[in-house]
Amino acid sequence: MKKFLLMALLLCGSTVMFSQRPGGGPGGGQFSPEDFAKRQTEWMTKELNLTDAQIAPVDSVNLLYAKKQQELFKPDGDREAMREAMQTINAEKEAAFAKILTEEQFKTYKEKSREMFGRRGNGENRPPRPRDN
Repeated sequence: MKKFLLMALLLCGSTVMFSQRPGGGPGGGQFSPEDFAKRQTEWMTKELNLTDAQIAPVDSVNLLYAKKQQELFKPDGDREAMREAMQTINAEKEAAFAKILTEEQFKTYKEKSREMFGRRGNGENRPPRPRDN
């Protein structure tokens, strides 16, 4: 009986350890700014057909603003101030992309970004995330 309980306890403990996403900590699966920037650049490369000359500058902008965004996230911070700061950061980021992307790429970027992130503000259209259930 003791062996069974010990095995059950070890199994439960290992399941919890391995079920956490990378980044751990508060909020669960948060990516490092480097990982987040890399994913954004990969998405933009695919969706906007970036040229080889555009990839490095886009990646630099993504990394810079991923770091700025990460600085804003504090578990007990003022949500309204954080939202306003995030809007400012996003506007700066768009201005930087406007200098790197072609007009058509920038238009597509804005459309796809609004499409993806526009759902956040409206809970009825937002797809459920695993931790929301």
